[in-house]
Amino acid sequence: MNIVFIHPGFPGQFRFLAEMFGKDKRNKTIFITSVNKNKDRQIPGVRKIIFSEKMPGRKTGAPSPPTSPGLSVANILAGLKKQNYIPNLIIGTSGSGTCLYVKDVFPDTPFLCFFEWFHNQDNLPDNLNSTAEPDLKVRMKLRNRNLPVLADLYACDHGICPSGWQKSQFPKEFHSKLSVVHNGIDIGLFQPGKDQKFKTGNLDLSGVGQLVTYTANVLAPYKGFQQFMESLPAVLEQKPDVHVVIVGADHVVIKDKSGNKASYKSLILEKVKLDPDRVHFMDELIHEEYKRLLQASAVHICLDSPLVVSKFLLCAMSCECLVIAPDIAPVKEVITDGANGIIADFSSPDKIAEKIVACLDYPSFMTAVRQKARQTIAETYAIEKNLPLQLDIIKKLIHQGKPLKQFG
Repeated sequence: MNIVFIHPGFPGQFRFLAEMFGKDKRNKTIFITSVNKNKDRQIPGVRKIIFSEKMPGRKTGAPSPPTSPGLSVANILAGLKKQNYIPNLIIGTSGSGTCLYVKDVFPDTPFLCFFEWFHNQDNLPDNLNSTAEPDLKVRMKLRNRNLPVLADLYACDHGICPSGWQKSQFPKEFHSKLSVVHNGIDIGLFQPGKDQKFKTGNLDLSGVGQLVTYTANVLAPYKGFQQFMESLPAVLEQKPDVHVVIVGADHVVIKDKSGNKASYKSLILEKVKLDPDRVHFMDELIHEEYKRLLQASAVHICLDSPLVVSKFLLCAMSCECLVIAPDIAPVKEVITDGANGIIADFSSPDKIAEKIVACLDYPSFMTAVRQKARQTIAETYAIEKNLPLQLDIIKKLIHQGKPLKQFG
């Protein structure tokens, strides 16, 4: 078969699918992606084609139109068509506009699209403290963000959402096109480690008493970073043997009171004074190091956005971490308070600290909660459970060659 994947951040959530199709030498598998930090990464049997997000002929520094990624991908697809490469299936991700013209180039090829998020203006907390309704400019901005998503919803033959909560945010008119199937967690990689201690080339915490961990892709307001940081002084005072590891990129830049630009992390650290010998920051970790960190964690704090449940939380649960997460709808789709994790009120630093200290005080009581967390991932979110569901949809799309009714 001829299979085309489209994702700007290779391999994205298509890693397991691409690996599977690449292993079969009868397939001609192509992955269209943009230049990113994984530009040198390859998947055996998969041909990677890089598209440019800049329009040819535009002056350096001139902003590209929002349709640029879609046009670049369309040009690649048109080139493949001229070479008599006709896909049996195109699999893409929505949101960035890369799939905008897929059906114009290959109108008869089934198009399966993965949908992460639709900006529902009636249910949009910008961060964990926000209860105010978005103002007009914000609502207009979000409508613009939805335009490529709506185009993909209309054009695709079928779509996949990772969770029921995410699907519920999309317009009901398109729900019959959307199946709920998670991307899958590698529970073979992310598994418990007995008496694991954390040590990297630059940091040795193998001798500390207890380890509190916090992970996010970026240290940002909507990740609950400020609330967590403000809770730490009380935790460190009450638990003198505790160390904290915070993993997240320091990319967010905002203006301070004087109007000067500064990193969000630096502004928070100006307000919250912490012992640098006990609070450790790391930009990112490779998979093996990240797994060891989770295995060594006594309490893992996951304050991801109130929009989706991140892979960070699910990987932590797969490692039998004791996860403390906020009381929000997407989290409650995964965690039952006191059964497979702890749901907490993150409206104040004192309440966060209280939960963390309580969990640290009774580690043996939390053993059953940790084990249930792992069980939840194995039964519902493991790649072994979800990849066959994705393949079932793919097979029906290819064989029927027409839109599917809802599956799952």
